[in-house]
Formats: sequence, structure tokens, C-alpha cells
Amino acid sequence: MRALRIAAVLMAALQGVGTGASAQGKSEQKRQVTVYLSDSITVPAIVKAQAKAIASDMFAGIGVAMHWKSGRPSPSETEAIAIELVTDTPETYQPGAWAFALPYEGVHIRIFWDRIKADPLARQLLAHVMVHEITHILQGVAQHSAEGVMKARWSDQDRRAMARSPLHFPPDDVEMIYQRMETRGIHAPKRAVQKLTSTTVEVAAQ
Repeated sequence: MRALRIAAVLMAALQGVGTGASAQGKSEQKRQVTVYLSDSITVPAIVKAQAKAIASDMFAGIGVAMHWKSGRPSPSETEAIAIELVTDTPETYQPGAWAFALPYEGVHIRIFWDRIKADPLARQLLAHVMVHEITHILQGVAQHSAEGVMKARWSDQDRRAMARSPLHFPPDDVEMIYQRMETRGIHAPKRAVQKLTSTTVEVAAQ
């Protein structure tokens, strides 16, 4: 009788594991993001390709699949993210920032390519800026972390680390991404809200 009970418990546990794995698989399938990258300005194709590859690998590391497209999303694509690469940015506009996102609006990101292109780490920097701002959109909040890719300001030490390998996602940020992605797209983005969040550096020199 005791052996039968143990067998029953083991069978229930195995069934539970199977169910959990299935649910996790479904959850991971939902963690896909479509990002439109504007081709409105000239960015070296190799730099853009490498930056997208780095960004994709960073998100893949936390179980989020990136789907890159060119141009702009249609109005019906409420879950898509739009990145615009711009140049000729006035020095007085968002001084010290490489980019900004509209996390409460939920769609748009603007990256100041003219402030990035001359950097020795242009491809790594562009990748991290994209990841940082996409994360703001996915989380739906203008919140930063004390470490990793979601720091409000990257130090020289962060940049040196970035040259060797991508900065990490703090666990709290990953959890926030997962929670938000479960409901993203259910409601239309609040396009009226225009609060910005920007990516900047600790030192003035870029």
C-alpha cells in the first residue's frame, strides 16, 4: 500500500512538471517583440546589423525573441515598437542623452545617431541604447536600475564592460518585462502621455 501511495505521488509530480513546462512554453512563445527600425538616415549597414544582432542576443538571454522590420508599424500593430534614428540633433535638446522613449505611450523611441556614430563603441553602444529604450517600452514605466543595462547613466566602467560583453538585465527588470508582456496589446497605447525617459552617460565626453 505504501509503495502504491509513493507511486501515485510521483505520478502526480511528473504530471505537474509536464503541465508547468507546457505553460512555460506557451509563455515563452508570447514573449516576442516586433521592432520597426527607421531607415530615414544613413547608418552603415554593418553597424546596424551588428547592433541588431547584439540586441537580439541580449533579449534572447532572457527569453524574449526580437523580430526586426524596416519602416514604420501600421496603426493596427498596437504591440509593435517604432525606433527612429535621427541626426542633426540640437545641442540644447536632451543634452547628454543618446536616446529617449515614451514608455507610457508604448510605441516610440528616438535615438540620436549623430551623438553615437563617432564613438569607438558605436555598434555596442547603439545595441545597448536600443535594448535600454525597448525595455522601457516593454515595462511601460520610466524606471531605472542600480546596475546593468537599465542604469540611468552608464559609467566609464560600464562602457569598458560593454566592449567585452553585453551588460546584464537585473532580475527585477526581467520580471517586470514578463509581467507587462502578459497584458501588452490588450489595451491601446496611451499616446496622449508624453513623459520621456532617456539614456545618458555619467561623463560629458561621448
